[in-house]
Amino acid sequence: MKDRKANHRSRHWRLWALAGFMLMCGAGIYALGVYLMNPQVLPIRSIQIKNEFRNLDKVSLQQALLKAIDGGFFSVDLNKLRAAALSSAWVAEARVSRVWPDKLVVEVVEQMPIANWGQSALLNAKGEVFHPQRGLKKPLPLRFNGDESKAGLMLDFFVVEQKAFRRSGMSIREVDLDKRGEWRLQLVDGTTIVVGKEQMDRRIQRLLNVYSALEQTGQKPLRIDLRYEQGFAVSWRSEEKG
Repeated sequence: MKDRKANHRSRHWRLWALAGFMLMCGAGIYALGVYLMNPQVLPIRSIQIKNEFRNLDKVSLQQALLKAIDGGFFSVDLNKLRAAALSSAWVAEARVSRVWPDKLVVEVVEQMPIANWGQSALLNAKGEVFHPQRGLKKPLPLRFNGDESKAGLMLDFFVVEQKAFRRSGMSIREVDLDKRGEWRLQLVDGTTIVVGKEQMDRRIQRLLNVYSALEQTGQKPLRIDLRYEQGFAVSWRSEEKG
């Protein structure tokens, strides 16, 4: 009976000792965590920006990243740094990672513009408009004008119609969509085509089916209005009138 009580007390004390040990370990881990989260412990000493850029100002980006650092190696907010990178209009995507013991690596994907948007913005291949503070040194040959919320729609329309025009030996250089939903195209040769807001594909195809006949007149059209039920109206360039 006494041995059973002694064993019970011994087991009881072992459990208390184990609980005390675990409590001490937990307190130690917590203290270590607090220590490591101190911004002064293991401070970030360098930022590496990876990838090559054509238009992105690497120095300005690095300065923005340095300003966004709010902690040491373990406590720095990587999401905040990513947001700082994305605040640059020329950054399409960014990924931030830690490199022991004091370095951050920022992998950046630069925006790749495919067209001008309006007078000061640019359009990428995803149909997204972005507004760099500094534009391109050389303007792109294609321009879109319209509501930015319709950028994706306009790009899709252009891709389809450009293929059709190129099969006929022509090329679009400007796409306009006004607030009323009216489409207007300008070709590389300066011809303006008023498409309207209904049956755009059918109207354009109707024009392309007979465009070679227009060319055989020896005159070049200045403006072609497709907003007619059975045909279209042509205004010729004044200097080429007979």
